[in-house]
Amino acid sequence: MKLLRYFDTDDGSLPELEVRYLNPDKVSKAFEYLFANNARNVTAGGGYLWIKSSKKEKPFSGSGDAALVVCKSAEPFHVVLAGITIAKCTLPDLGVLVMPSSLNIDYRMGSAWGASEVNALLKLLKELCGLGGTLVAPWWGAEGEHEFTEALRRA
Repeated sequence: MKLLRYFDTDDGSLPELEVRYLNPDKVSKAFEYLFANNARNVTAGGGYLWIKSSKKEKPFSGSGDAALVVCKSAEPFHVVLAGITIAKCTLPDLGVLVMPSSLNIDYRMGSAWGASEVNALLKLLKELCGLGGTLVAPWWGAEGEHEFTEALRRA
């Protein structure tokens, strides 16, 4: 599998894949989709959102928190999700940065990623794009982005 090289060796970085949405409401739907597929929040300390009106932190409470970012009541937030299961394959932990018009997904490269996990991630990305998103993979440069786009098309 050609894409495996973007996953198999842990170099200490956290590569990012971004799904951008023209319709911001789809960001909430995409984030909810992760939880509908067994995502569990495993963020150290549980994770927090910064609420603009009160100028205070609020503990992350679940998939509905993405709507607060979309409507600009809260600043973008990042959580680490474990247990996401696609096509009977449980993905390694994924970091998810919820932005007003995108989900930025980061991952730790390494031995937890095999062909099954990469294929499951592609299926997940295809579903997220099916909600009106576009995959962007600038982390890996033009060649890598092209390879991800092609793999996604075939997934």
